[in-house]
Amino acid sequence: MDERERPFVITLISGLLAFTGLGAALFWILFFSGKMEATETEQDDAFEKAFPLADSWMIACSLTAARNLLKMNRKGFFTGAVAAGALIFLGCLDILYSLENKKYWPLNSDRAQMLVIHLWTVTLGTATIAILWKNRDAFGGDRPGQ
Repeated sequence: MDERERPFVITLISGLLAFTGLGAALFWILFFSGKMEATETEQDDAFEKAFPLADSWMIACSLTAARNLLKMNRKGFFTGAVAAGALIFLGCLDILYSLENKKYWPLNSDRAQMLVIHLWTVTLGTATIAILWKNRDAFGGDRPGQ
């Protein structure tokens, strides 16, 4: 299958993975430059600072997947699945920490934004796996130059 025959849903997932990867990269740039405050306590700060390496892995996989999904090659399928797993894992960690430490209550605009981001990561990861699996036969063997 060539790029002209790419299912729309693959194009959509590619765009959402790129958006999410670039958004996460922007977050870390703003966080470490001191232009964004994302923590309420020292414990939260320590927890947040444990994520840059794992988030960098998710960013790299998401951006690699986004590019290669548009080419409909197996690298796109593989890195898309890896990015999806990373998104689910990171989202689950955030959700569990937030539930255990009562970070969603009382719900205000900042906490609602945090909850939306957590649900976004888990939902995008789950949707990516489901969509890739449904379209798995479209990702045939790589041709030279892909």
